[in-house]
Amino acid sequence: MTTTVKKATKTMQLGDLELDLKLGGREVFKIERRLGKSMLSLFMDSQGGNKLPPVNEILIVLQGANQNHGVTDKRVLNAFEKYLDDGNTTMDLFNALMELFEASGFFGKKKKSSKTNSESDEVTLDPVETTQDQLL
Repeated sequence: MTTTVKKATKTMQLGDLELDLKLGGREVFKIERRLGKSMLSLFMDSQGGNKLPPVNEILIVLQGANQNHGVTDKRVLNAFEKYLDDGNTTMDLFNALMELFEASGFFGKKKKSSKTNSESDEVTLDPVETTQDQLL
């Protein structure tokens, strides 16, 4: 019988906790059940605009994505307090969440582009000087 080892997508230091984070199907299912909504709705308001999710929801996602055993709500909250005491901000926490979503392929995979010579020319919004030869 082979054992599958869950490989973390991202490692994050939250206060005194080291979180090994992975957003696979099982993790997404459990997190969305706990939140009572889609994880993508964390970033959208009721009119479809962008918003920053509340800290408690970010912490629920991080805890649900964590692959380390025994990380309770209380431990996450204490680690978050230490995270802030260490000089980090809630925006730093949001950025860590966005990095996790990107690393997990939540926003789709980046496609490699194969540009031709004409496509690789630098595009600029600056006005282009027109020579007299170009006018003819």
